[in-house]
Amino acid sequence: MSRWMRSVADTGRSVWPLLARWWRAGVPSLLVRWWRASVPSLLARWWRAGVPSLLARWWRASVQTARLAIGIPDYDNYVDHMRRHHPALVPMTRDEFFHERMLARYGKGRSRCC
Repeated sequence: MSRWMRSVADTGRSVWPLLARWWRAGVPSLLVRWWRASVPSLLARWWRAGVPSLLARWWRASVQTARLAIGIPDYDNYVDHMRRHHPALVPMTRDEFFHERMLARYGKGRSRCC
């Protein structure tokens, strides 16, 4: 068992003397050197691997989920769907789409329970 494990496992002793020993031994400078050497290359690898596009897709999906949760339909998804699955049909304009969605949601002047 390492000294760290013994120090932390022993409930009668504080962890502060151990941290002071680490500080005097130069552990913070080792961490800074590791950070400066590793993080830029790691970020470059993430960039090349497509993490920004992954984050952008995640953001778009989150926005779409939030909009659907509060009842705002997504016109861009509708247009994409129409182009992919119904190429012969002309998609509605944005105003027509929102008008139709609001009528479908709230009905034509009547109040519904479910």
